Amino acid sequence: MKDRDPSTPPQGGSNEARLEAVLESISDGFYALDPDWRYVVFNRAAEEYFGVSRDQVLGKVIWELFPQGLGGAFERACRRAMDERIGSRFETPSRARDDRIVELRILPMRESGIAVSLSDITDRRRVEDALRASEARLELATQASGLGVWEWTIPTGDLIVSARAREVWGFPDGEAMRIEDIARVAHPEDGPGIVALSRRALDPQVRDHSAYEYRVPQPDGAMRWVRAQGEPVFDPESGAAIRYVGTVADVTAERQAAQEMRESEARLRLAMEAGGMAVFQLGTGGVLQGSPELNRLLGLPADATPSVQDINAGYYPGELARMQEAFREALASGSPKLEIEYRYVWPDGQVRWLMVRAEITLDADGEPQSVLGVVLDITQRRESEERLKLLAREVDHRANNLLTVVQATVALTSAPTPEALKEIITGRVSALAHAHQLISEARWRGADLRRLVEEELRPYRLGAEGRVRFEGPDVTLSPHAAQSAAMALHELATNAAKYGALSSVSGEVSVSWDLADDHVTLVWTESGGPPVAAPSRRGLGLNMLQRALGGATGGEAVLDWRESGLVARLSLPLPRAD
Repeated sequence: MKDRDPSTPPQGGSNEARLEAVLESISDGFYALDPDWRYVVFNRAAEEYFGVSRDQVLGKVIWELFPQGLGGAFERACRRAMDERIGSRFETPSRARDDRIVELRILPMRESGIAVSLSDITDRRRVEDALRASEARLELATQASGLGVWEWTIPTGDLIVSARAREVWGFPDGEAMRIEDIARVAHPEDGPGIVALSRRALDPQVRDHSAYEYRVPQPDGAMRWVRAQGEPVFDPESGAAIRYVGTVADVTAERQAAQEMRESEARLRLAMEAGGMAVFQLGTGGVLQGSPELNRLLGLPADATPSVQDINAGYYPGELARMQEAFREALASGSPKLEIEYRYVWPDGQVRWLMVRAEITLDADGEPQSVLGVVLDITQRRESEERLKLLAREVDHRANNLLTVVQATVALTSAPTPEALKEIITGRVSALAHAHQLISEARWRGADLRRLVEEELRPYRLGAEGRVRFEGPDVTLSPHAAQSAAMALHELATNAAKYGALSSVSGEVSVSWDLADDHVTLVWTESGGPPVAAPSRRGLGLNMLQRALGGATGGEAVLDWRESGLVARLSLPLPRAD
């Protein structure tokens, strides 16, 4: 550009005029200096930036008007362009305006002089600095949370991922990635699901933002669980998705922890069910947090949601007041612990014994805030305790009765010699002992008739089981009836061994019984022994038999002295249903 007198306006049709028109239209500040460092061009944008008019600067030396430009990078760049004809471009704080940052472009002009253009990039630098700061914060946040960041350019298929995302997916650093690579590393069974969910996200009619989890097999055979979630960007004109930006995280530890939690809860549930136990929490305002286990202990369906009032209605009469009194006593004593056993009535009428162990939480004012505890079903334990008490009383009662029977047996027994007396007493006491043993094995609830017959006739079956046969249904006799039956069987067996079928090698005894209404009828039949005749007088043994079945027992004995052998019919009462 040739130097011209600044006061002479350019001709409208000249190239110089057209160039000046262009310079006036641009937004960047522009000025030109001749070899003597005088301003020869100064456009409107430069006027606005420096706050001076062109009339004030044209023809003037730059270093005189702006001496602050001397001695820095700006002066060096200008002289290099002027002397060495080498241009430069750089960013620097403005020497003319301290609060601004400019980008300078200093170029040598074709014939002589230099051209300088400047762009105020202060706002752009602030945006860039804010963006870098935001990216730094994002990087810190993703590092702290373990998240990886990814961006998929949908039209090209290119994928930009952060270092953490590469680590999660297992891709090496620096390797270019495409969206197909994600499907390649995913478990084959999960691939179709990933495709389906991403299609829903990118569908402008659906725009599903749900996260999706899938497996990524590792080289060592382990399985990594990954969770991805993204936000699509849609073209405002076409409506099609053009970018997909999101995060990816390794959730393997989270999945394992969740699985362990489920297994732990399952074990706890099994333990509580096995132990007849349930957990509950009663919060402020009487809000109950129950559980299926608690419903089961209260006789309710597993999915029931009973209120406190509903539960209170099931207490056995008087038990709710006792529970409330125990609660007040715990508060008054300063102890947050509460333990009480009480009866509860199920909807079907069953009465269950429950035990509560709870801890009371107090607020800052010392008022009850919540109650956390467990409920246990102790019905079986309480019933066992009651049975033990009854059993103890029964043992005392039976022992007294047995001693009375033994005393009466000894008193009523006679024999011609002491040895014979000893033998008779020993046999009768042994019969009582057998019955007593069977009764005690059944926890004093009675004795099995078959076992009783077997024990009493065992000595006569040894080596000759065919001589003594017995059959009949399963029958449980009351303790009284069992003692009586034992005595009667002993007397019949002793009589058969001395005088009846068991006194002969060919003799046989058959014992059978059957049920009829409220009693059992036992038939003792002898055969194959010596001829039998009714005794001329009733002996002591027969008296003992009649005494054993009569009296308090309420039984009966009928003896039929047939010539072929004795047939005895014994009637024994069955235990009452209660």
